[in-house]
Amino acid sequence: MGYSLSLLAVQTSNPNEALQQLGYIRTGQSCEYAREDLSSYVLPSNWFLIVACGCDNRFPQPKILGALSIHFPVVVCSIEEHVMFSSAEYWADGNQVWRAEHVGENGPIHLKTSGILPPGFEAMAAVQKAAQEADGGEEAGVDHYFDIPLNAAHEIIGFKHDEDIPGVDYEGFEVLRSLSSSTDHKPWWRFWK
Repeated sequence: MGYSLSLLAVQTSNPNEALQQLGYIRTGQSCEYAREDLSSYVLPSNWFLIVACGCDNRFPQPKILGALSIHFPVVVCSIEEHVMFSSAEYWADGNQVWRAEHVGENGPIHLKTSGILPPGFEAMAAVQKAAQEADGGEEAGVDHYFDIPLNAAHEIIGFKHDEDIPGVDYEGFEVLRSLSSSTDHKPWWRFWK
């Protein structure tokens, strides 16, 4: 089994302000990394990380990222290891600055990028490309290109979903909940109530 996650990192000294804009609140309940639907952690790099189970969470949407990035620099990643899909984006001042995406279904050497890539991106990508070639290129049984977008995000926020990062307490994430979650909220199928 592999990870299926959405990661949103916000550079802020006030995580509650970012959460308010996203429509989430802290619960005070601790949890293990990537075990709850929605959780958060203040990284040693001073980025505030939100982890959502499933790579199709709503926060990779441009409307949400644009609005949030007016106030804070934002990095967002989508990870679906089951099909070797990964993407990373950096947003600032309401605009997407760069995006990198690997779709494993398009082959192990697929990489699509746009925008002004971060310093060091080409050198980092070259290392992964060389590793892919050394293992057999397109015929290899591994997919080194998968890590390229995620390594780019790691260079900025100091976190990667599948690495043990010094200073991160993987048992000390905090469960979040949506502000729209309430006891009055009815399931979509109960339209008559």
